[in-house]
Amino acid sequence: MKSRILYALPALLFAAFVAYGLLPSPQAGGLHAASPVPVDTTKKGAQIKIAEDSYDFHDIEQGTKAEHIFLISNVGTDTLVITSTRPSCGCTAAVLDAKENKIPPGATSRLKVTFDANNKPEGPIQKSVTITSNSKENADAMVRIQGRVVKSKLAHKTMMHLDGIFQGDCAKCHVDKGKGELGARLFEADCAICHGSKADDKPGPELASEAMLKHTPKQWEHIIADGIPNSAMPAFHIRNKGPLSDEEIASLVEYMGAFKKEAERNNMLKSTTGSTSTGSAANKTTAKR
Repeated sequence: MKSRILYALPALLFAAFVAYGLLPSPQAGGLHAASPVPVDTTKKGAQIKIAEDSYDFHDIEQGTKAEHIFLISNVGTDTLVITSTRPSCGCTAAVLDAKENKIPPGATSRLKVTFDANNKPEGPIQKSVTITSNSKENADAMVRIQGRVVKSKLAHKTMMHLDGIFQGDCAKCHVDKGKGELGARLFEADCAICHGSKADDKPGPELASEAMLKHTPKQWEHIIADGIPNSAMPAFHIRNKGPLSDEEIASLVEYMGAFKKEAERNNMLKSTTGSTSTGSAANKTTAKR
């Protein structure tokens, strides 16, 4: 008889702790797995408490989802029952970390709030989620998120080789700016947007780089018109669904050729100046001897 009592005692103690909210219920599915919070025994009933009720995502790239976890605790003496979580708009979702919406005294639940920046314009955002419960105080509690939607650099780079670069929103940068322009102005509008310094996060090489200047005018014409397969260089000729005609591509090639000649002339002058300086230094040394 004594041994049976000893075996049953742990189970009885565990049941008592669960009943009084001192331990999480095994049916809670991990909902109340956080460390216990102090219960205010002077206030009867359920009492909601949110440790930090606002969060700033700062920059949120277009086409991504930003998530943050808010901790919801019950510091009252009765079970807190959350009846709804209502986001302020359809681009924001709020989900408890388990289907169970009842939080015992001293327990904590997690609320995951997600903002979907897909198809959202650039600019600041401010959203909220209203948490309705049976809390004696603050029955309609609220959490807030904020941030700024910014253009996705990754999405831009992965779109570069697709036909869509000259359509829709992409056309604003890759087509519209170059309309009616030729030569240097056309290069600045249609080419410099991608060709430039790596420090400026440009995917293509600078015009002054060896990778660009090593090509002949005929090669430039072919690359601009037909693009480079499996790369970020699209085909610009109208026969390839691009925005440029033969005349416009020829003006680019002419401008790039003039730029190349000027770069070669400057390099030659530097080389000549360097040789002259070296020779003069040598003559001075000979004269001193």
